[in-house]
Amino acid sequence: MIKENIQTNEEKKSLLTPKIDVVFHSLFRVHKEKITGYFISSLLQEKVKVLNMDKDRNLIKKYPDEKLGILDLRTELEGGTICNVEVQLANKGNIIDRILYYWSRAFGEQLKEGDKYQELHKTIGILITDLELKEMEGVEKLGAKWKIMLEEEPRKVLTEKLEIVILEIPKARKRIEENRRDEIAQWLMFLDNPNSMEVAKMAKENEEIKEAVEELDEISQDEELRRLAFLKEKYIRDERSAQRYYREQQEQALREGKLEGKKEDAKKMLEEGIAIEVIIRITGLTEEEIKKL
Repeated sequence: MIKENIQTNEEKKSLLTPKIDVVFHSLFRVHKEKITGYFISSLLQEKVKVLNMDKDRNLIKKYPDEKLGILDLRTELEGGTICNVEVQLANKGNIIDRILYYWSRAFGEQLKEGDKYQELHKTIGILITDLELKEMEGVEKLGAKWKIMLEEEPRKVLTEKLEIVILEIPKARKRIEENRRDEIAQWLMFLDNPNSMEVAKMAKENEEIKEAVEELDEISQDEELRRLAFLKEKYIRDERSAQRYYREQQEQALREGKLEGKKEDAKKMLEEGIAIEVIIRITGLTEEEIKKL
């Protein structure tokens, strides 16, 4: 019996990464409202109860680049509040516009023909991103809530029905070093790398994280899900590599363009009889480069 148990443990697969959408969908899904409630409560820093989860949002995509314009997670909370969670790993640009679009769609879709506007419930958009956003520069607080406020009086909020929460995983990595008990940082670290020693320690201290790890362990044994997760991770790596290559090419083209411009300026200054020492100081070109003009 002991031998069989050892063999079973050895055959267990490593935990899949929850920030990959197909894994995220499998972990936070219908009939897993309890774990989803833990997750959302921690991100919002307030106790919430998940009543319903949108079944249509729990489709496992079969192709790496297939987005279909669907939300990663939509839930209805106690009291009627709608909560969307969108996970964005690759920098596709217009990321703020995307979360606003998803928020507006969830807000508007509450109304059916004949319904009154006052029947619209509060809608919360949560964006989890694997990169630091320029729009979030200077915002160190994890879980900061964005609302519509009066420009002249920031404390005056137009409506409580709109709320946006943006969570950056890179900031959570820094935060966990400062405060291991930060609940938001703990969940983001779990999404980022559930196989880390840090998450293993968290699971011993945080019962909610422990339950999420156990559920993740169960779904991580599914071979089809592992295949889809592998394809997704490869797609994301390739996309990031392509973006990095494109940026490098753009920067090189910009540098070359600037160099050509400097050479043209230097050539004109030479024609005007300006001393080479002065041209070097102004353009930054070397004496050898100037003499070749």
